[in-house]
This record gives sequence, structure tokens and C-alpha cells, in this order.
Amino acid sequence: MYQNKGSYLILLFLKEPEEISSRGKAWSLETGYYLYIGSAMKSLSERVKRHLVERKKRHWHIDFLREKAEVVAVLLLPSEHRREEQLSRFVSSFGKQVPGFGATDCKTDSNLYKVESEGVERVFSSIVLIWRDNCDSIFE
Repeated sequence: MYQNKGSYLILLFLKEPEEISSRGKAWSLETGYYLYIGSAMKSLSERVKRHLVERKKRHWHIDFLREKAEVVAVLLLPSEHRREEQLSRFVSSFGKQVPGFGATDCKTDSNLYKVESEGVERVFSSIVLIWRDNCDSIFE
């Protein structure tokens, strides 16, 4: 059965170093790949579609980054449960966190991670395989 709620990962590429600021916070980001983790427990497809649009009213930290970075890939993980924190902790083993980015309603320090190009495939393939084999109990 199709569930239009759950978590998602967005892979972004920043072509040059950028200073991103939002609501009194600022981050100096280097060139490279970044993985953003989010969740949408009401409309997963609409939330991700909104993130893909370049020009919009900025609301979340990711909106400010999207103005500077290119979306490379998106992974939707439908679920009845919010898995954002577990995914963020999992991704943290593959990359360097950007402290305070996007984790305003989580118990994690970040929902954005700089990942080297060789780590990107490992993150996505690991999550897909674990999710496929364990369905919604990926981190239990």
C-alpha cells in the first residue's frame, strides 16, 4: 500500500564555496556533495517536490541552500514512522555534519552532511538494501 509520508534524503552538489544564512545562523560550506535528511508525515511527495523548486518562499534551512546547490538525487523512504533522526545518525558515519543545519525539531545536531563522492553511492545503496530487507524497521 502506498504511503505518502515518511523520510527522504536529498543529494546536493555545491559547485563553489558558499556562505548560507537563515534566521540568524550562518554556515560556510565547501564545494562538494551534501546529503540532507528530512521527513514529512503529512505529504512526503509534496514536501520533496517543494524542495526541488528553486524559486519559492524560504522557510526551512534547506530552502536557503537550494538557491546555491544543484539537486543530484532524491531518495524517498515511505513509512508510518518518523525516521529522520535515525537516518541522520546513520548518514553521520559517512560524512561530516554541518552543525545546526536543519535539525531544529530533532535530537540530532544536524540534518546536513558533507559526503565525499565515493561515499555517496555507499550511503544510498546501504539505505536502500536495509530498507528493502527490513521495510519500516530499518533502525529498530
